[in-house]
Amino acid sequence: MKDYLPYAAGVLAGLLVAFLMSGLLALTETPQLLLFALQPAVGGALVERVCRRRPNNP
Repeated sequence: MKDYLPYAAGVLAGLLVAFLMSGLLALTETPQLLLFALQPAVGGALVERVCRRRPNNP
């Protein structure tokens, strides 16, 4: 379960970014749907990759 923590944190960060971008850009319909579908997954993948590349992790 501990291995999923970086991914979950990235998903939450990606979701927050998606909410902020949607609100600031006033997106609707298809662009908003794509943003909320892709941003959390991309955020989770990026945070997980950064955490795995750190030298203090085995």
